[in-house]
Amino acid sequence: MSTKQFNEYSSLNDILDASVSDERIQRLKGLSRMDLPEGTPEAVQDYMIRQWCRQVNITYARFVAGVKIDPKDVDWCMKGAIDIHAHGGSDPFGRLMLEDEVAIDYTKAGMAAVVFKTWHTPSASRNQLLDKMMKKWASEQPEPVTPVQIFGGITLNKTVGGLNPIAVERCLKFPGFKYVWLPMVDSYHHQRVVNDNWEPGAGIELLDGNRKVKPELKEILRICADNDLVLASGHYPYEDSIVVMEEARKMGVKHCELIHPTHIHSKHSIKQMKEYADMGVMVMLCALGFTCFPIHEEGPIYAARIIEEVGEDHLVFGTDYGQVHNPPHVVGVRWAVQLLLSYGVKKETIRKIFSINTARHLDIEPVVGLED
Repeated sequence: MSTKQFNEYSSLNDILDASVSDERIQRLKGLSRMDLPEGTPEAVQDYMIRQWCRQVNITYARFVAGVKIDPKDVDWCMKGAIDIHAHGGSDPFGRLMLEDEVAIDYTKAGMAAVVFKTWHTPSASRNQLLDKMMKKWASEQPEPVTPVQIFGGITLNKTVGGLNPIAVERCLKFPGFKYVWLPMVDSYHHQRVVNDNWEPGAGIELLDGNRKVKPELKEILRICADNDLVLASGHYPYEDSIVVMEEARKMGVKHCELIHPTHIHSKHSIKQMKEYADMGVMVMLCALGFTCFPIHEEGPIYAARIIEEVGEDHLVFGTDYGQVHNPPHVVGVRWAVQLLLSYGVKKETIRKIFSINTARHLDIEPVVGLED
């Protein structure tokens, strides 16, 4: 594609709609070879090359368009930002950082709050200790500093009894208890998709044999509604999650969330994301997906498309960082901002998603001045 052709892209939509002709695919096959197994069907190879080439077209179109990232814009987007899906060290396996280290980094960056998620025990049980540690750290700094607000929740995996209303009720007295996440690694769907485990009873089901929300889960939805908790989806397909969210909204759950909808174990299409948005469910824009998994239907191009099509009013921000092979959380947030800016997302849109929407999702006030 020539420079002249790149210059014909006049808007973000033009860039995201870039297409690759069949004729060009055939020409590229003689010039580039993908690392695919022998015997890969021709149609699959054509598809992979098409996506590869499309990403190149979009990237170079941004270069030719003269995209520039001002570090001050990145800083501006970071101020008051909130991460509603951060993993710290309080899991029984290797994590990159402890929760206090993440919170200190976020405070230094001017972020407003963080929600920690753990797999097997309630993350909310650490809130009080972590908050005390952060206040002590802040008091020792040479200049006045306001530490990030600390929030947590409970993930309904088997270690807390699965769909266990009593476990949720017991967490209500933890300060900063905000989230109830549906099962993830112990979901039947996760077991099938990730572990290839199809044994009967291998994972937790949300629906009964009639495709209705199980009674114990309905009781959890009631607790969420009565206490203004966020009811967040787990590692389940659209066919299950949409039924639960419909029931949650019907029962008066004010804050509902579809988590990392581009990940393989919780994959939803943009059309399905828009269904959730239409019923008042917030959709998580996941930094891990578009920074560390730049494949088709993850990656920054797809993230820009989600923002454009689902709409900035319906998105909240979470990193899902904490894995030992990935960057520190605060580095990932900056990286996420830079990528979105580079693909044409306005800084005001990023701030709306990262700060204002996410604060309201947590029922806290956005940092003063963010709506100016």
